[in-house]
Amino acid sequence: MIVYHGSISNFQHFNKETVVQNLNNDIDTMGFWFTSDMNAAKPFAIGFETVIEESKSEFWENGESKVIQYDRPVSGFIYKVYIDEPSLKIYESTTEESFDLFMRDRDIYCDYLGAKKRNPTWKDNAILLNKEEANTEFRKSLIKQGHEGLVIRKTRIHNMITDLYCIFSEDSLLITEVLPLN
Repeated sequence: MIVYHGSISNFQHFNKETVVQNLNNDIDTMGFWFTSDMNAAKPFAIGFETVIEESKSEFWENGESKVIQYDRPVSGFIYKVYIDEPSLKIYESTTEESFDLFMRDRDIYCDYLGAKKRNPTWKDNAILLNKEEANTEFRKSLIKQGHEGLVIRKTRIHNMITDLYCIFSEDSLLITEVLPLN
């Protein structure tokens, strides 16, 4: 199976230190996320990096350059990745959004802070208090069921419809091509 991963970082292998993902709803630390469509991965390859450098125009009273920090726009890379048919938990529905099914399963492990409702969920825009723990426990539950990851079928991301994949281990990920965005 071929999937796509967008990143502003350039790396040779997937590992938790090199791959930083910015996904909504605090799901980014669950595993490695991919799309079934290369165009849906592109927005993840566009972002900003923080730059810290000596100023060429601002100086202290003693004549030394001030150190400035700013965010610089960055175009990164699309990673074309081969995965050898992993066992995936499939979230797919004809009556509701597949993403809703996925989030409802994950909500069992979530502790939200919300004043308007007694038992808030992700749909209530409540603050998730235990992101790492919730993602870890949900991942462990799926692994215990024999799954190496999950797929959320036909979900909307960046105004595109795509299958969204999450793979729990970097061991089964083989980068076949790295495409720089220009």
